[in-house]
Amino acid sequence: MQIALEQLSSRYPHLAAAFASLPQSESHLRRLQDLNDTWQQMLGTDEARPYTEVILTEERAPVPAVDTFDIIYAGGGLNLLNAAVMTCRYGLRVLVFDRFTVGAVHREWNISREELRELLEVGLLTPAELESVIQSTYQDGLVRFFAANIHVPPAELHLKDVLDVAVDADKLTALCIRKIQTQRPKNGLPNVILHSTTFTRCAVQPTRGVTVDVTNTSGEAHSYGAALLIDGMGSTSPIACQLNCGKPFSLVCPTVGTVARGYKRGTASNEVAPAVGEVLVSTEDARKGRQLIWETFPGAGDQVAIYLFYYAETGQRVDLLELFDDFFALLPGYKDISAVEILKPVYGFIPAGYNIALPWSKGQKTLAYDRVLSLGDAAAFQSPLTFCGFGSYVRNLRRITTLLSYALKNNQLEAQSLNQIRASEAVPAVARAFSKFMIAKAEGQEPAWQVNETMNVFCRVLADLGPRVTNDFFKDRIGWLDYTRVVFNTPRYYARIYTLALSTLSPVEIIGWITAWLALGRQSLIYQCYLLFGWCIAPLTFLLRSTMPKFALKLAIYQESMKQVRRSKEGTYEQSRQKAQWWGKLWPHG
Repeated sequence: MQIALEQLSSRYPHLAAAFASLPQSESHLRRLQDLNDTWQQMLGTDEARPYTEVILTEERAPVPAVDTFDIIYAGGGLNLLNAAVMTCRYGLRVLVFDRFTVGAVHREWNISREELRELLEVGLLTPAELESVIQSTYQDGLVRFFAANIHVPPAELHLKDVLDVAVDADKLTALCIRKIQTQRPKNGLPNVILHSTTFTRCAVQPTRGVTVDVTNTSGEAHSYGAALLIDGMGSTSPIACQLNCGKPFSLVCPTVGTVARGYKRGTASNEVAPAVGEVLVSTEDARKGRQLIWETFPGAGDQVAIYLFYYAETGQRVDLLELFDDFFALLPGYKDISAVEILKPVYGFIPAGYNIALPWSKGQKTLAYDRVLSLGDAAAFQSPLTFCGFGSYVRNLRRITTLLSYALKNNQLEAQSLNQIRASEAVPAVARAFSKFMIAKAEGQEPAWQVNETMNVFCRVLADLGPRVTNDFFKDRIGWLDYTRVVFNTPRYYARIYTLALSTLSPVEIIGWITAWLALGRQSLIYQCYLLFGWCIAPLTFLLRSTMPKFALKLAIYQESMKQVRRSKEGTYEQSRQKAQWWGKLWPHG
């Protein structure tokens, strides 16, 4: 470990100095370097990379019953939530493995209490357990972008009920592991958790199941069988890479930070206010072609999680080690660290966005092979604005687990069917184009203050439209009418948005955005039909599942999608009915 730090010190001096005194620094540095290297090898180019075929269709001998499961989960992070629901609610036998430690997450999790209630509704946690994983709750969420050099009036947002609950990720994953290990599946055989187990490949027998080959730290190989493999191996998933021809993502948010204690408490900009979460805060203009953004989330006691990140396209060079060096170098200018003790580092590549294609081409992101499905960061359906994978996973948990149960029960596990079992995409799809405005261009291509100026305009538009619209936008549930109001209001404050859009978005991306906008409108119309005729979907699905199982699955997907839309509308910002200043009566809140 000392040699590794010494090698880093010349290139990343601030990182090396900070990690020298970190608890379990060797383990974190190894994980950090592994993640960084894997990303660069797999996705560090704008062109599709050669990839290893890890999913093959081939006949294999059945494995023993003790090594056979209903679902195998590759990756032990957010996957644990899905696995716990599938075994506790549906009685399925599950195996969860991870090449490091199952349940060891490398980012803290924030969400709203309203969204967190999904873990109650889906039957994963009891009310007491839910309260036990909540570390802290904030009264205010701050969004503020650096305004020293911009040419528009500065504006900031104060969010209510957005990322305002800090969740103890370690405690939540530990609860899921305990539930998985203590639950007795219907077939009587125990569930299994495997640490330090690396995915090698998956052999698919379309009519029987999958055989998943793994190795342990000693290099010993073992095979397990299941009806379905869930890929939760995150941003560097070899399965996601193969399914999308080496280019599974188009946007990425490199993120680093620490959980620490000892920050000075107070309301000054360099202090930490326990009741305030800083959701998006920039303190300078872009540097080295990157617009760096901070997040600060107070946790349990005097613990505070602080992150530094930026938005990029997957073709851009990104380096977690370099970003960590910037973090430790710039942190004293952001917060008072005179008495800070670092408890652990947090880091990761958070992918989002998809390769936007023309409406008439096959542009939908591929999530599935026969009996193989990607979820979580491997699927990357979280918001391109907040890049909050945990929030997206929780919002879609009931929908995904319900549909997985149906697919397994009715043997609808071919790629075409599984590829439809995905997180809701309508709102994240229209946000993709917006996220491009948060990506700084290389020096000389645009002013260093451009991202900050654009974001100050955006904050002003949302502030004038009111807290409900703002809340819905940040939670991936804004309706078509409200989103259109955001779009049409922006030129009123910033006439050059048209010129900026043409220089930021390619013709294909503009067409892709228009297509996504129309799709969001179509969802709104379909939802109105559902309110009138939705009562007949469930009995029709039941009647057709034996004679027309594929069509019945489509009906089930439609029903769960509309239920999710309904939940989001019923949960809007504290029943706030504040009217926007423009088109408030003409365009009712959707």
